[in-house]
Amino acid sequence: MDRKTIEVLDRAGISFAASVDVPGGGTNIFLKPDELREFVNDKDGYAAKRFGVSKELYRQWVDSDGTVQCSARTTSGSRCKNMVSGPIQQDIEDWLKMLGTNCAVHGGEESRRK
Repeated sequence: MDRKTIEVLDRAGISFAASVDVPGGGTNIFLKPDELREFVNDKDGYAAKRFGVSKELYRQWVDSDGTVQCSARTTSGSRCKNMVSGPIQQDIEDWLKMLGTNCAVHGGEESRRK
């Protein structure tokens, strides 16, 4: 679709909606006419920008279903595979706040409640 047609549609009140990945599935976002090309060229990059994070962090958030992996290292030196206690499918702001925290086994929030 050419730019002129897009502008005519926009002036007529036609909105441009697109689906982006989020934990638990997808969500619809509305695009401005001048954002369409960027979205089509790099959907994940556009979504990351819209959520205010890097493309890498955006993919981690979606791929983890909004849960946070423990940041501690095991005795063998590998990263712990446990998840940090808390809700799943968190919004990106809450998920970002929990990055770098530990599971209950490694002194996370739940271990301090016991």
